[in-house]
Amino acid sequence: MDFREENDLRILSLSGFIPEQICDTVRFTQYKGGYKISEYCGYVSDFIAQVLEDDSIDGAVFSRSCDSSRVIAGYLADSNKFLYQIPVPARRDSDAVMYFAAGMEQYQKALERHYGIRITNVKERILYVNERNRNICQIYNKLGEEAVYSKYIEEIHKMLKKPLLEQRMGDVSIVRGKCGKDKRVYLVGPFLANHNLAKMIEQSGMEIVGDNLTESKRLFSAPAALTDGNLYVNIAKSILHNRLSPTQNQFDTILSCDLAEIKEKEVDGVIYISQKYCEPYDYLYAAYKKMLDDNHIPVLNVKVTDSTDNGHLESAFEAFADLL
Repeated sequence: MDFREENDLRILSLSGFIPEQICDTVRFTQYKGGYKISEYCGYVSDFIAQVLEDDSIDGAVFSRSCDSSRVIAGYLADSNKFLYQIPVPARRDSDAVMYFAAGMEQYQKALERHYGIRITNVKERILYVNERNRNICQIYNKLGEEAVYSKYIEEIHKMLKKPLLEQRMGDVSIVRGKCGKDKRVYLVGPFLANHNLAKMIEQSGMEIVGDNLTESKRLFSAPAALTDGNLYVNIAKSILHNRLSPTQNQFDTILSCDLAEIKEKEVDGVIYISQKYCEPYDYLYAAYKKMLDDNHIPVLNVKVTDSTDNGHLESAFEAFADLL
């Protein structure tokens, strides 16, 4: 399959567990539609709404990694669009890698059957993902020094909606120059669907110097996938060994990695942003808060209801900034 043909596919993807090395997808960020599901993760509900309501989307791929994601296929069953759910293991051992790799290989076969195509460029895509992630990492390491976080995260969101070969870091226009704020904060959460929250935090007098978000630190923290041997196994190893999601159950590893960066960057406070009804991050928060309390680091816990919600959080951010 050449890249021009691949770019014709409009598959909406949810989760950092979806292998970009297989096929281009449109990474879901946010959507404000009419389809709502009560007492259900608002981010996932908005993903379902876009698949159902957006005629430019001809398929959906999503992981099976939490309670909300496990039932997506049920809501989309009558969409008449390509649907594929990739099973994600909770472990990272060799058996888990093989299980995950088999799921990715089946995903590729399902794409080829549904769209009548042949995917032959996985190795080239692996190399491109590796290089793109290195470039994102270089900019991330300048946060708090030369790069302003709100612009950084906004441009990443734009980039992830493009075909892989168009995701060049030259497209990311980072605002240069120090932010001029001395209240350094660290963001914790899944995907920052509403990147305007970052602007609100900065406007409240704080400077974001790091995060553990799916589209940022967790995206580029994965070890580079190799291009010799079984490519699916190599991709699986890479994805499963990036910065962990709480759906993988290893809270201690998440806490130790984040705390090391928080201390290294001399963070004054942590802002923990999660979706309402997102159980994995609710479970993680209790352990995360205890870790921060033990290290005398203040934390602001923020919940948003869907992918576009800003929760009228200006006053909460301003109060937290005053506390620091």
